[in-house]
Amino acid sequence: MFDSLRRLLGIAAAPSPESPGAFQQLNEVAPLKSAAKVDPATGANQKYSFVCREAVLNRDERIEGYEFALERGLQSRMLEKSALTRRVYDDAMLRNLAPLGVSSLLGHRFAFIHLSPASLKNPLLEAFSRMNVVVMITPGEVAVIDLAEVRADLQRLGKMGIKHGWKLNKSHPEIAEFLTGADFIELEATAFDGLELKTMYRQFRSLPGRPKLIVSELPTSDDFNLSYHCGFDYFMGSFVSDRNNWQPAKSEINRLRVFEVLNMVRSGVEFGAIADCLRTEPLLTFKLLRYINSPGMGLQQKIDDISQALMVLGLGRFYRWLSLLLFDFTKPSYQERVLNEQVLARARFMEMLAGKGRVPTDPDQVFLTGLFSLLDVMMDQPLENILNQVALPVPVAAALNGEPGEMLDVLMLAVAIESGTPGAMDAAAQQCSLDARSVTGAMVEALAWAHQISAAGE
Repeated sequence: MFDSLRRLLGIAAAPSPESPGAFQQLNEVAPLKSAAKVDPATGANQKYSFVCREAVLNRDERIEGYEFALERGLQSRMLEKSALTRRVYDDAMLRNLAPLGVSSLLGHRFAFIHLSPASLKNPLLEAFSRMNVVVMITPGEVAVIDLAEVRADLQRLGKMGIKHGWKLNKSHPEIAEFLTGADFIELEATAFDGLELKTMYRQFRSLPGRPKLIVSELPTSDDFNLSYHCGFDYFMGSFVSDRNNWQPAKSEINRLRVFEVLNMVRSGVEFGAIADCLRTEPLLTFKLLRYINSPGMGLQQKIDDISQALMVLGLGRFYRWLSLLLFDFTKPSYQERVLNEQVLARARFMEMLAGKGRVPTDPDQVFLTGLFSLLDVMMDQPLENILNQVALPVPVAAALNGEPGEMLDVLMLAVAIESGTPGAMDAAAQQCSLDARSVTGAMVEALAWAHQISAAGE
């Protein structure tokens, strides 16, 4: 089901005469360090760049979609640059995302892509026709925008079935007519005080088109709660991954029994003894079988009991699926849901890179490294204490303890992809001898897989 991700990522058309100068401008303020390659079929340059993502929560405190962008922090700098430079920035991002089938992978979830008005004519947007993609327009200096052209461009997007919205960090009365027809309006929380946000919320909520309202750059859970009670539809910001006030989440699963069985598996205990141990934990068995039979597993036959699971999967794969139960939560809030999906995506991302570049070849060990790397957050215990309770493969335990090596390198790449700090992804990828194409493709597919497994767990 992920065939679309096997295609090459970001094959560019032959550059126009203005492109070299534009890329030179862009590299002065935001260098795209990925090496240019040549498509042997067309002779055209292929520009690959690292793409970050940020979760967008809905009012049910579930992930409603993801915002995709190149390295965070670049976009605000791009708003100050020429329309030509901004088009180059936008083009680089679209060339990374267009071949992925990102919307079909994310299912009902939205894929928010931020563009400048100067990029609304980009032919690559046709790749997102009739998908669950939302083009979010960042106006910059509206005085230099041809409003008639924007009007025509938005009509063309509508005919292609592409939703659109506007991201605002100040008042823009010049684009009032466009806000009336927008599907989404995003307000940067840090650009307005609380009273201004409430006033703008009431103003935009009363528009005839009833656009969905997003508030972004929320730093804390308190800011999220205030925006929630204000009435906003969607929420973004560092509050999503803020662990400062994290409390260990409750679970119906007996995690001590999970640790016990994990140690039995690692010790090579016979299948029958493992199955007998789990028979005393019906809830654990039920949830384990639900994970194993989920679509993301891709099995051709249904597994009905633990003995069968051990025979079909083998001890290595059984171990990793049993480990998922450590992230089972009772009545999860957004923090637990985001953490669960984050750790699944991290583990799957790392597994997909196994054997590439300088990444270790054992996919199960790479997967477990990603999975256990957030267990200390989930259980609110020092990682050292947790590792004393469960027997892990030596390379996994070494990486989790911070010992230098290839396993730690790929873990640091996964962390860099999530944080999106400028330059961190490129440096981490180089350490693993990986390029942007493989990293971005694995990241998006991992998000889709994590969503499938999370849905199965619920």
